[in-house]
Amino acid sequence: MDVRQVTGELIEVYMNLAQAYEAEFSSLTGKLPNQKGVFSLDTPLDETHIGYLAFDGAYPIAFANISSRGNNHEICEFYVIPSVRKRKIGSLFINKIWQAHPGKWEVKQIQGADHAIQFWRKALTLNGVSYSESEYEDAYWGKVNRQIFTIKTNN
Repeated sequence: MDVRQVTGELIEVYMNLAQAYEAEFSSLTGKLPNQKGVFSLDTPLDETHIGYLAFDGAYPIAFANISSRGNNHEICEFYVIPSVRKRKIGSLFINKIWQAHPGKWEVKQIQGADHAIQFWRKALTLNGVSYSESEYEDAYWGKVNRQIFTIKTNN
């Protein structure tokens, strides 16, 4: 698996996968696409939001959007295409991102996203990450499930 930060021509690839992500979660978020069939995105790519893509050869198979402010990071969006799930690709992909950004991390899952909660618990455990988990009242999403943890540098 090749992991690349989203810049230049990779922005279009990222945006295409982000549409699949938004469609998948629309049953929980209640979002509808616009008249052209395009969903609005909740998380931009900007100075504090970094996009990553995972590739299997030439094919994009996953994306992530992380918010990074100093040593504080949040996984804002994370998506693995359905045809490659259940192969630990998501766990490997996110571990590569964590290793590039040591520090304090958090990840949140909206109500009803039980598959996402299970994924994050498994990814954290598979990567040997100790975490705390709680319900949290998010200003935008309402009640969410949240894991908080610290990634140390590999020496």
